[in-house]
Amino acid sequence: MPMFKEMSMVILDEIKNSLLQVDPDEVQKLITRLQKSDNIFCLGAGRSKTLLKSFCIRLNQLGLNCYEVGGVPCPPITKDDLLIVVTGSGSTQSVLAIMQRAKEFGATISVFTASPPDNISLLSDNVISIQAPSTLLPKEENSSKQLMRALFEQVTFIIQETIIAILSLGIPIEEIVRRHANLE
Repeated sequence: MPMFKEMSMVILDEIKNSLLQVDPDEVQKLITRLQKSDNIFCLGAGRSKTLLKSFCIRLNQLGLNCYEVGGVPCPPITKDDLLIVVTGSGSTQSVLAIMQRAKEFGATISVFTASPPDNISLLSDNVISIQAPSTLLPKEENSSKQLMRALFEQVTFIIQETIIAILSLGIPIEEIVRRHANLE
């Protein structure tokens, strides 16, 4: 049985290999959309939803108007807004239904996914494709030593933190800290 150091190195190698396959142009498209959108909405289910909450918090700390879909408060989406979706499988019906609704209102949609192009791509304006397992049960393609979609979630988190680091350039840290929660 592998020990801590060996397994942590396996996980870091998996993350690095997956990150190296991410299309930087797709990430740049998302950065540009974040800068131009009036409001940003974050959508995910399960662990993907939990992951997006931290991204939503950081975007707000940078001074952007960011909301969790279905959260309080959550204004209506418009053609001037961006919906960010995280879906490893690309097939969660509730997520697809909300994406369809956002598209009907003319919103721009950016997606992080590990699934092959399908319905999700048709509804999206840009797709950040992550080479990682997209299913809960292991398959040969994109295999990982980690459980279920952990690799997808880790790589998504690192991409999002990289986006935050890029967007924060030129913003005084004191300004960002002023937006940090103080009722903790």
